[in-house]
Amino acid sequence: GDLHMHSDFDIETSHDIGASSIEELVKTAQNLNYEYIALTEHNPGASTHNHKQISDLIRKKKDKIDKLNYSFEKSREKRTLKVFNSLEIDIKIDGTLPVNDEGLNLLDFALVSIHASFKGNKKAMTERVLTALAHPKVKIFAHPTARKLNNRGGVDLDWPKIFEFCVKNNKWLEINSSPARLDLPDILVKEAIEAGVKLTISTDAHHKDHLGNMKSGVYVARRGWATKASIANAR
Repeated sequence: GDLHMHSDFDIETSHDIGASSIEELVKTAQNLNYEYIALTEHNPGASTHNHKQISDLIRKKKDKIDKLNYSFEKSREKRTLKVFNSLEIDIKIDGTLPVNDEGLNLLDFALVSIHASFKGNKKAMTERVLTALAHPKVKIFAHPTARKLNNRGGVDLDWPKIFEFCVKNNKWLEINSSPARLDLPDILVKEAIEAGVKLTISTDAHHKDHLGNMKSGVYVARRGWATKASIANAR
């Protein structure tokens, strides 16, 4: 399965949205023989929506996904699929999330990631991340260093402390397969595995064709000496 992708469902995010419909992503995933996918659009813009509006948008998406999953359950086709209702949620400067518990409880699970305010001392940035990861609905820390190749470096984090927290609280770190990210980098993949952290490999696809980028994340995992046992969505 692929646990990070963006559809064109209008969740009124302040970030970019996907270029392909939910139906197009589902069909592509079926052709890849996936058992499940997670639709992880960016959270609705916090500066333009109140908590009720954010929850209403998440509920609207949940209703669509529930109907889709119900149709798969009733279908006799062999290529059925489980679709998870998720979001990629911004980690605010203080580590809190711009979606309240009412909205979060509508999700199967959440990814969190840093999309702004990349500079800060190691201690403060690490506490920011751990505060976000502590929420029970948060499962995956997406593109953890937040680097963009040939654009910006990664944030300064206390990785041993993050690894320890993930192992203790059963949180997963992502290997992002986007050619612009390849994040977690291979060196940190190896360190994470040695610490006992479980990882995911996902595409962060913004178009159905981007689902084919999964192999790039697999290459990063191999360079980090990962095996199938360490990759949550390869088991």
